Amino acid sequence: MSGPVRLLDLGEVSPLRSQALYHGLAQSMEEESPDTIVLCRPSAPYFCVGYHQSPRAELDLAWCRENGYPVFQRRIGGGTVFLDPHQLFYQCIFHRSRAPFDVASIYRRFLTPPVRVLQALGLAAALEGVNEIEVGGRRIAGTGGGQIQDAVVVTGNILFDFDYDAMARAWRVPSEEFRRLASDSLHRYVTTLKGEVSRPPSIEGVKERLVQQYAETLGRPLVPGPLTRGEEEAVAQAEAELADPAWTPEGVGRGERGLKIARGVYIREMGD
Repeated sequence: MSGPVRLLDLGEVSPLRSQALYHGLAQSMEEESPDTIVLCRPSAPYFCVGYHQSPRAELDLAWCRENGYPVFQRRIGGGTVFLDPHQLFYQCIFHRSRAPFDVASIYRRFLTPPVRVLQALGLAAALEGVNEIEVGGRRIAGTGGGQIQDAVVVTGNILFDFDYDAMARAWRVPSEEFRRLASDSLHRYVTTLKGEVSRPPSIEGVKERLVQQYAETLGRPLVPGPLTRGEEEAVAQAEAELADPAWTPEGVGRGERGLKIARGVYIREMGD
């Protein structure tokens, strides 16, 4: 089906580049461009908010700044996430003509491989709802997706470990009691490979399994290849845009449902 998928296994990259890669690839994609899967990890921790959120509503930006955490807003959906080197990113950038039409099918196609990798590690992993990857009812991955120009983009990560305290402290909350409740809920409903597996696998081992599962699920081989000069320029442009808060759309924030912890789990202060 439509030939090989290009694999970009980039290892550690800067926090900014870890977001700019799929933005630049999507913005420069044409019908003849290769469908691409990126594997990478950020070299340092940072926060990232979804397209329909407001960074000021979601995060204590002053605290993030004082503690050296960059904050970026991506151009695809999903919630506010804390990202660091203990997470393996997978980013799928496919031309819309070679992706499923409906949202549920898009997520099922591109999130099934990481689910199968977790299952192969002995975990009771499943794709729940439309795009939540869970183990025993606990979230073990963040996901996001959307369309950028002619590209369908699905991104996600596998949590080898997670800094619960940093996430809980960074949230903008109405009270410290609210923060404690949010922190308790994070520990209850978010898990990691470190917490689930007695001997967590290596990141390289998980990458190998992911490549194999994507090839099997898509029915297309994954072939390593470089970025083109045009794509390098598009990624650099995306870096400039993401680093400039002037472009931020300042979306709708959390809305009525409160702070999302996991699928179906929200924290909301009474009387809001």
